[in-house]
Amino acid sequence: MALVEVSGVNVPLLTGPLVLAYMWGYGLYGILLVQLYIYHITFRNDKMGFKIFVWSLFLLETVFTIFTTLAAWHTFGTGWGDPDALTTIDVAWEPLPALNGFIAAMVQSFYAYRIWTLTKNVWLALVIEAVALMQCTLAFYYGIAVSVRGRRINELFALTPSISAWLSGSAACDVLITVSIVTILYRSKPKPVFSHTTNHVTRLIRYTVETGLLTSVVAVCELILWLTNRQYNFHFIGFLILGKLYSNTLLATLNSRALMFSGQRDYEHQSAFIATTPHNTTSYWDQSELLETDSSSIYQHQTGPSISQPVQDLKTVHAGQSTERS
Repeated sequence: MALVEVSGVNVPLLTGPLVLAYMWGYGLYGILLVQLYIYHITFRNDKMGFKIFVWSLFLLETVFTIFTTLAAWHTFGTGWGDPDALTTIDVAWEPLPALNGFIAAMVQSFYAYRIWTLTKNVWLALVIEAVALMQCTLAFYYGIAVSVRGRRINELFALTPSISAWLSGSAACDVLITVSIVTILYRSKPKPVFSHTTNHVTRLIRYTVETGLLTSVVAVCELILWLTNRQYNFHFIGFLILGKLYSNTLLATLNSRALMFSGQRDYEHQSAFIATTPHNTTSYWDQSELLETDSSSIYQHQTGPSISQPVQDLKTVHAGQSTERS
């Protein structure tokens, strides 16, 4: 079957990428809901600041999803059969760049804060925060410029420098965060004699690289598609899913506290990890944050002894060690 063309416009290459982007965006929103539920039932005693941050992130993602739904309805609902709907940016698209940039900046700022708490290196955290704020500012400018220029697709071409700088800044910030955290974790590896604990740190390093590079790769792919095929809508795939990737990777990182040290057997390895970690370095999560996990709520299907008592014992041991040091 021949491709459908309207006034020289290749319709499938305009509508197809949008369909994929909307579907994948809804799928990632569903994954985010599951991760939010896991976080809610597992970390009931988490710090209030973490809870407010997570729920604020979820609220912004919900608003983003509502606006993308309105934009999808404009293209495939009321705009169906109208060629102008394929070349006009709906008003619902206007806040999307700002939301994308703000969500990315929130997540990147969270990691900058974690890096500062782990290393006390103010300058490294400030560099990460500066890059995060830069990409957020450029994303806001992108959204405002689209509105001012009349919301035509071809008007976006004039914004290539700012769009390229935004995506490049976002990817660079993600890479910087990933390298920093991996370096911190590698330096905090315990002695080789504790092989199980070393495996835990190795898993954390691998997990950090995978989640950090995911958003970086998507941002770079979006940039490449924008620079090479901007006349089609393939670049919108990355644009519509990037924010949800940031939110999902952050929640996956928060929830990994429950999965990294779960069960009776891992309790012993965590004890060794805490006892042997040098004082000038630390694990990715503060010890108090690892100990506050309400593991019984998510692992209640496991048979054998409950892990609630080991967690209490670990708190007692850790408190005793602190008393002896003092």
